[in-house]
Amino acid sequence: MIVSGARQVGKTFIIETFGREEFKNFVGINFEASSVYKQCFETFDPLSILNQLELLTHQKIIPGETLLFLDEIQQCPKALQSLRYFKEQLPDLHLIAAGSLLEFVIRDEDFSYPVGRVQFAKLYPLSFEEFLIGLGESPLQKALASFDMATPPPPAIHAQLLKKVKDYFIVGGMPASVVTFLKTNSYLDVKYAQKALWDAYEADFGKYATRTQHRYLKKIFEEGPKLIGDHVKYSRIDPDLPNPARSMKLAFELLKLAGVLHPINPTAAEGLPLIATEKQHVFKVVFLDIGLVEQVMNVDPLDSDLMTGALAEQFVGQELLATCDPFLEERLFFWAREKTSSSAEVDYVIAYKGHIFPLEVKAGKTGKLRSLRVFMEEKRSLFGVKISQDALKWEKNILSIPFYMVAHLTRLIDVIMSQLPSRD
Repeated sequence: MIVSGARQVGKTFIIETFGREEFKNFVGINFEASSVYKQCFETFDPLSILNQLELLTHQKIIPGETLLFLDEIQQCPKALQSLRYFKEQLPDLHLIAAGSLLEFVIRDEDFSYPVGRVQFAKLYPLSFEEFLIGLGESPLQKALASFDMATPPPPAIHAQLLKKVKDYFIVGGMPASVVTFLKTNSYLDVKYAQKALWDAYEADFGKYATRTQHRYLKKIFEEGPKLIGDHVKYSRIDPDLPNPARSMKLAFELLKLAGVLHPINPTAAEGLPLIATEKQHVFKVVFLDIGLVEQVMNVDPLDSDLMTGALAEQFVGQELLATCDPFLEERLFFWAREKTSSSAEVDYVIAYKGHIFPLEVKAGKTGKLRSLRVFMEEKRSLFGVKISQDALKWEKNILSIPFYMVAHLTRLIDVIMSQLPSRD
């Protein structure tokens, strides 16, 4: 298995913890920390590789008992290629690899990828519920699973959860930021931690991109948080750069592969799958982490309107990604109707159990749902979903979900679907 994901989302920590808790033996090597391990992979013979690793680590590697962890594997492409031989010749050995910007290596035209021999799992920053657990709020997190429309959160619990959501908007889900907040309870210290993460990302791009690519990567990385909520047009990011559309498109693709930006693609939503009516001329984005977005945009943590606009869309998109199946390539979609006198746009559109559901993110406590109702009427939706600061409720064919229950979206949809009369 290869655990992929952006830099500093917790890949190493979670694999090491899993290995030490669930296996009799755990052997971890880091290609970035020590280059000597690279020499073990000059051969693709698994037994020869293991013999050399045992001598270097002074630990036995026993199939069925040991978890072998190859960390920062992007530093040793031959180790990546060797995974197919481990699968074929030593299928009883448990082996996990991880690394940042792996996709930069895999995209290289000279790289031979072990297709069919490796399972990918995607790791995202902490979700809101994982954030609660990290802060010692496990009882609050567990209570979320018991709430539905018949038994919504009591007003005091609703208020407390919204307060925690606001903390998450500021801190985000990057482990370093969460740990800093847990230790100091200081938004300023969190900003320092986020700035360090940001600088580390920019430094990494120089390692894996050409000098020309680096220029565009840096520009989109810096502008990415400011693009949230808007339709992305390359020419607007920096019209002074030569060939902005072609060069920016390539840079964006690299950042998408690196897990830094995730596209939200427009779909006509005429049927399933949603990708069948995907439009290519425009898209929106979700950035890696809402905390890093706030760092770049220098948002005031005390702002009473913190949970508004683009940040609210970022939060919902980030939650949808963090709670998806880690073994599947999750795609996000939105819907837009571009007519001169009757334009409409729905923030997210999801497919679930053979139906298409529109999700509208309302940042404030008030706001009309014209676009949502336009979509429901045109597409004959079972019902629509509003995500906001409002309490959990079912009213006028709209399922209203508070921000803190996005992870329970499909469960709540199931509850409503079980109560609707059959269309047959």
